[in-house]
Amino acid sequence: MAINRNIASRKYEHGTSGFNSVDAKKLQIAGKGRSKVIPDATTPHMTLMTAMAAMCYLAVLAIGALLMTQTAVDNWTSQIASQVTVQITATDGVDVDSDASKVAEILRATKGITDVVIVSPDAARKLLEPWLGESGILEDLPIPRLVNITVDKSSPPDLELLRATLATQVPSATLDTHRRWQAELITMAGSLTWLAIAVLSLIATAAIVLVVYATRAAMEANREVIEVLYLAGARDSFISRAVLWRFCLTGLKAGLIGSMLGFATFVILGLGNGRLSEPVKTFLYHPLDTSSANYAAFIIVPVVATMISLITARISISRVLKAMF
Repeated sequence: MAINRNIASRKYEHGTSGFNSVDAKKLQIAGKGRSKVIPDATTPHMTLMTAMAAMCYLAVLAIGALLMTQTAVDNWTSQIASQVTVQITATDGVDVDSDASKVAEILRATKGITDVVIVSPDAARKLLEPWLGESGILEDLPIPRLVNITVDKSSPPDLELLRATLATQVPSATLDTHRRWQAELITMAGSLTWLAIAVLSLIATAAIVLVVYATRAAMEANREVIEVLYLAGARDSFISRAVLWRFCLTGLKAGLIGSMLGFATFVILGLGNGRLSEPVKTFLYHPLDTSSANYAAFIIVPVVATMISLITARISISRVLKAMF
């Protein structure tokens, strides 16, 4: 284009003069009364704002779900680490009440055990009611007698020695340390952590691609304004700062909107927590802890969104300017 050749020559003539009031007037004429290089209500700008807000919302959901999972797993493993159960199987020829008493005596005499509770048959049936219902089938089942043990975390007992002692003196008793469940919970938490990291990485990649597309589209849509800036003697740094500031604000606004929507979602979920049954609350859903660390995790989202918009737009603008002129 002829205008590009003129721009190239005028760029060297005015490249050291900066951008003065005359240049600003020319920009206002080219922009039809607007002094911004990229107006607020352009299609690329609004598309970027909406899509970035949606991705920030998904990022907050992923972070919140991860925090909830880690909190629940920490609570489960903490309880499992301090609790041990002895199960007395109700088989033919076994007096479960007598064996439960013998087990309780052995446990109370063992160092490192702080509390021993024999679970009554009614309490054991209530533990199964959320899963099997209140039907009469529970009365016919040979539900084993349970003995709950609380161990001293600072000075735990020798569980292997205790297991051998119970096997010798009370053959119907079985010691369950819950270590297998604890290991499975830790493995599950690790898998969910990596899944959340993968989701967040995918969201960040999509945001980068979107910013690149929006930057190129906005620069092409405002090509005439940029050409007038070059004719007025503006350098690449001035144009880059003007456009870059617009995308930086877009990323910040989108991050704040997405973060607020995500936090509101968890607040609503917390309000609906009362409708869940106790087993679901205990094992499947744990309310998000409103600690300062969790708030900091949510604040990171708009900061990262702003940095992605800033860095990606800066690189894209430099490449677009080189390609245009």
